[in-house]
Amino acid sequence: MKKLVIAAMMLAATGVTAMCAVTPPIVNGEVFPDTEGNHINAHGGAIMEHDGTYYWYGEHRGEGRPGKGQRGVACYTSTDLRNWTNRGIVLSVTDEADSPIEEGCIIERPKVIYCPATGRFVMWFHNELKGQGYAAAQAGVATSDNPLGPFKLSASSRVNPGIYPLNMSEADRARNWDGVELEWWTPEWYEAINQGMLNKRDHESGQMSRDMTVFVDDDGKAYHIYSAEENLTLNIAELDSTYERHTGRYIRIFPGGHNEAPAIFKKDGTYWMITSGCTGWAPNTARLMRADSIMGTWTQLPNPCVGPDADITFGGQSTYIMPHEGGFTFMADIWNPKDLGNSRHIWLPIEFRSDGTPYIMGRERGEASGDEAWRMVWSDEFDRDGKPDPKIWSYENGFVRNHELQWYQPENANCRDGLLVIEARSENRPNPTYSADANDWRKSRKTIDYTSACVKTQGTKDMLYGRLDVRARIPVGGGSWPAIWLLGEKQPWPSCGEIDVMEYYRINGEPHILANAAWGTDKPYQAKWNSQRIPYSHFTDTDPLWAEKFHIWRMDWDEENIKLYLDGELLNIIPLSSTVNGKQGNGTNPFTSPQYLLLNLAIGGDNGGTPDPECFPMKYEIDYVRLYEPAARK
Repeated sequence: MKKLVIAAMMLAATGVTAMCAVTPPIVNGEVFPDTEGNHINAHGGAIMEHDGTYYWYGEHRGEGRPGKGQRGVACYTSTDLRNWTNRGIVLSVTDEADSPIEEGCIIERPKVIYCPATGRFVMWFHNELKGQGYAAAQAGVATSDNPLGPFKLSASSRVNPGIYPLNMSEADRARNWDGVELEWWTPEWYEAINQGMLNKRDHESGQMSRDMTVFVDDDGKAYHIYSAEENLTLNIAELDSTYERHTGRYIRIFPGGHNEAPAIFKKDGTYWMITSGCTGWAPNTARLMRADSIMGTWTQLPNPCVGPDADITFGGQSTYIMPHEGGFTFMADIWNPKDLGNSRHIWLPIEFRSDGTPYIMGRERGEASGDEAWRMVWSDEFDRDGKPDPKIWSYENGFVRNHELQWYQPENANCRDGLLVIEARSENRPNPTYSADANDWRKSRKTIDYTSACVKTQGTKDMLYGRLDVRARIPVGGGSWPAIWLLGEKQPWPSCGEIDVMEYYRINGEPHILANAAWGTDKPYQAKWNSQRIPYSHFTDTDPLWAEKFHIWRMDWDEENIKLYLDGELLNIIPLSSTVNGKQGNGTNPFTSPQYLLLNLAIGGDNGGTPDPECFPMKYEIDYVRLYEPAARK
């Protein structure tokens, strides 16, 4: 069989938590057309799912300065997050004089949520009054009984007049700033901002509300998050059960931080927020924040963006974080102040490091993107009965490595019910290679106490760059050591290179899941490792039934990095710049050459631990193996 070599150019969308029923495309600043071929004119907005339809609400923008040619809030609908139909303006500006949304006003950052208590759809937006520039800084609210509108304005005002934030001390509430003038950006000024000087200034009239979003928590409570105090401080304000009014409970976070464009999501009980700095229409470095309670203490972390133009958020500014089947997608706008209606969209997947911290991987402009950018070039779905396809899979035999207890044999690998089942069995029979005076551990064992299988694609399906997906359910009983891994053939181990997409075994008695790579050093059979060891409890704390379920292990491998994932969570990044062999490998890089795949279930040995007799027979079930290359590569 001719070997298959796969090349990769980029990553595709990934995530963890299922929300919507479909996965969005990746959008990277190109024209994003609606079903009539026109670029989608919905900016600073968000997407709401209702009864199987997705509603994308955003600022309708005209050419030139803010307010010029703006007709209100536009809506587009889709059933697959990819094909969008223009449903027109659902909140219109009016020719009514002195209306808060009189034509010439500025409507920004519209967000729509459905309120189950009232059955109404509630739109919040940043509203600036006609002729006042950005001085009004009001929060607008409009409602409708239909997601397609028309929405009717119910209020436009500053926020929480006469109310102090929950986290403002009594001493700061009592301070008198009348007549105090401080030079901006000095230490004294920063201290005054921190103590609430501008919050006190706006206490009676209400807090300013500029860039904003709304968020409905999993307990049904909703929150309005907005830039206040001349964009210097973020406020998080609780909404009442109608989602149309504030309760008066709010907090200030990062006073003096100059944050705008807040976008928030929640994963595994942790709240994450991405914001931008304040540099007008020019892009800047994104900020990442986290909290264990939405009204609690927030901390700031480094820029979540990595890759090309990460320091300017890929040329965009955050607007919303969309939950969906694959996890979460970061939505941003690449603003074009000379033609705001032609501002471009960014939709990029949010991925997660092994410690749970989110990050966003950028891409070069014009680069093919999304799952549609990948073309599957080979898969085995194991939808046959009996032995796996002999044209693809071969077997290891006997005692092989790591002082493992199992005797490998083909009899323990079989396909049934659409799965490849590798079964480890407790047995007792003579070792046919036994020799009483042997020094080799493989031959010095009198008996075979366990059998299992290792299947491999050596000589049939090799991989060089691309994507590998393996969906499997692994055994976690005492002594189990399942693996998904790859080896090269050009040199002896470890200079041939080894990639462990998945290993499970015990470290000091505690089970771990590992994601590793190894290559050669100056000494024979001595490897250099890049290893991530994630405690098994990291997964079971979130899902106590984790072991009962199938999971997807994934490798994305290109000329720069090997990235290893579990259910969309990034476990390890291995830069190929670091994987150069020592003298034994003649300074070569094993990960620029093809590797073949192995699937095996080992027992005991150097890392498997003591077998638990109650766990046998032990089953390692593989649902599929899939290899991909970029769709653009023919």
